Amino acid sequence: MSNNSAQRKHETTAGNHPKELVKLIQQMSHRHHTLDVFSDFVELSALSISNAIDKTQFEVRERRYLEIIAKYTPEEVQAFPKMLAELVMSSEDETATGSVSDVLGAIYMMLDLGNDRSGQFFTPAEISKLMARLLVGDGSDVRERGFLRLNEPACGAGGMVIAYADALQSAGLNYQDSMHAICVDVDVRCVYMTYLQLALLHIPAIVVHGNALSMEQWSHWYTPAHVMGGWRGRLARERDQAAPQGAPVETTEDAAAVLVPVELEATPTTDAAAIDFGKLEQLALF
Repeated sequence: MSNNSAQRKHETTAGNHPKELVKLIQQMSHRHHTLDVFSDFVELSALSISNAIDKTQFEVRERRYLEIIAKYTPEEVQAFPKMLAELVMSSEDETATGSVSDVLGAIYMMLDLGNDRSGQFFTPAEISKLMARLLVGDGSDVRERGFLRLNEPACGAGGMVIAYADALQSAGLNYQDSMHAICVDVDVRCVYMTYLQLALLHIPAIVVHGNALSMEQWSHWYTPAHVMGGWRGRLARERDQAAPQGAPVETTEDAAAVLVPVELEATPTTDAAAIDFGKLEQLALF
């Protein structure tokens, strides 16, 4: 097959996977509310990924996983892996074009699940990408700093962070090595959506179910790229280098000191201590 033929085939099939995912969700909506099916899908997927890399929270999250699937028949349970497969292939289609995008946010809006009463609308991917590329430019600032720390206090589906990853990639930088994100949202469904997308795109991040205004935090989710990329150490070194000479070294775990890869843990630990929101800069996109 020629390159042109292969490209045409890819362009023909690239949009099918999101549609198939929507169809699978709608097929289950005869017995369950569409929002419940979507919410359970993103939570089950997030729990599965988290339990593969974060053993310190495995038992609690495994119980939650079993609690969710108990609501469905065996036949319905089989649909959830198919949904995840369609989402994975949707992400692969995006990366095959040399770009990454907020696929799950678009699917959420396709299902008409946006909460207009609370003003919950996800920014269209094209606008997010335009803003990110204007701010990243040619990437020279990032190269000078080594890597970027992004802090998103209302992450939604993670679209703005994904747009920043896309902009870095367009500037010739490997976003897996040149950025780290802390994403916060008060809506736990958004936490699962963000975690799932950033995990599939291998973006180093900590996703927090919390309230950036009241400083409350209820759970932390560490992406595989964060754990496998040794970002605990990288962030800790940056924090130490930025500290004034003679300043006391903090011993509590915060955004710069979180779970290390589980296989390197000497002993199991509980979830990391709360992130100090007061020490976080706002996401540069705002």
